[in-house]
Amino acid sequence: MKTILVPTDFSQNATNALNYAAALASQVRGKLIIAHIINLPITPLEGGIAIPTDAQLEEDYKQELNRLSRELRLENGFRFEVETICQYGYFLANLNELVKTKAVDIVVMGTRGATNFLNKLIGTNTSEFIKIAACPVLAIPAEATFKGFKHIAYASDFESDETVFLQQLFRIANPYDAEVAIINILNNKLLNIYSDNQIIRDITKHFPDNKYSIAQIQDKDVVAALREFTQENNADVLAVSIHDRSFLENLFHISISKELVCHATLPLLTLPEKPFRNILLQGKVQKPISVSF
Repeated sequence: MKTILVPTDFSQNATNALNYAAALASQVRGKLIIAHIINLPITPLEGGIAIPTDAQLEEDYKQELNRLSRELRLENGFRFEVETICQYGYFLANLNELVKTKAVDIVVMGTRGATNFLNKLIGTNTSEFIKIAACPVLAIPAEATFKGFKHIAYASDFESDETVFLQQLFRIANPYDAEVAIINILNNKLLNIYSDNQIIRDITKHFPDNKYSIAQIQDKDVVAALREFTQENNADVLAVSIHDRSFLENLFHISISKELVCHATLPLLTLPEKPFRNILLQGKVQKPISVSF
């Protein structure tokens, strides 16, 4: 993981996520991109009407970005490169466009707070971006502080091909020499479409040289089991997959979702089903649509 994108609105939560991202970039001498997107009106303006801009406000944003850049590099011993971006546009679209044009490995975003995390996550820019993101997203709760990146817990229901998600996860974990604990909570309420043994065999076959362990836990309370596992194993991050019928989506739509990371400070890493990097490697990228003003 070399290129980390952090969108900021200069709030305390965004600054906390930025500090977390800086710590990640520092450990691998990566590149940090700090972006502020000035939202355009949602409803289109009538033909011939110029998009309103505030030159002084834009200049103030750029100066603030430069200040953040200098402070972060100084605080972290100048161990990584920083690029700052200030642009007009639509937050979600612009962010995904930056992921593609800047070859971003991961987006790090702040959330509104650790208390009732999932409730507050729903409806925010972070949750909306997670649904459409072209790369992994690391959501940082307001109270989270960087304590290392050595232990990643990946929660899976073993109901889909895990290869595409684990490829992304190990790409993130390996530069930090992090170990991945793959957790499967056996719950009678969850579907059982694929053979667990087959899933485990596939993981073993495709990832023989990576640092990981697999734990299957029988528990009717998925949230409690995950919380207990992450606490007992000192997990730094909880990772989940995002796809049409994902573990995270299931959690969002059943009652236990509201308690998954309540009152916790554990960052949440989401892995998309169709990451842009994989599409790029397969040579299936179409030229992105750009809009100029």
